[in-house]
Amino acid sequence: MNLKNSISEIETYNRDIKWLFDFTQDFNNRKKWDKQTLEIDFIDECEELKKGAKVFTKSIEGVFMETEYLTFKSPNEISIKMLNKSQIFKDFIGTWNYSSSDNNKTDLKITYSFNLKFPYSIIKHKVTQKIRLNMTEKLRLLKEYLTELENKNVLQQRV
Repeated sequence: MNLKNSISEIETYNRDIKWLFDFTQDFNNRKKWDKQTLEIDFIDECEELKKGAKVFTKSIEGVFMETEYLTFKSPNEISIKMLNKSQIFKDFIGTWNYSSSDNNKTDLKITYSFNLKFPYSIIKHKVTQKIRLNMTEKLRLLKEYLTELENKNVLQQRV
């Protein structure tokens, strides 16, 4: 599959790499912090995230996607490919890479690679801008949620 477009965004979090990987890959946690995703759940008989697991998501913008995990390498990487037909994408692969240089900081890099369908291919620049905006918002929402968790923990420790 030759993917013509690729966008990446990265953010650093004050969390251990294993903790951040497990937290972000848990659907119950994801529903708490990822306000861009209305629904996320397994397809078929799948009950755990692993290579080959199939998952559906529905965004707040109404975009529905069925995906399959191409990789699930805790605590460093997951990647998914789109299985269903999409109005916007011919092909889509998403990758989340986690890297850490010390025990309390982890970089999370999200990369989306895709081919657009007509007529979206004509307005590629606008579509790409929107996708990048969504990526940065997802990373911001995670950072905001983790900051709120830290603040609650600090308050609880003082009581």
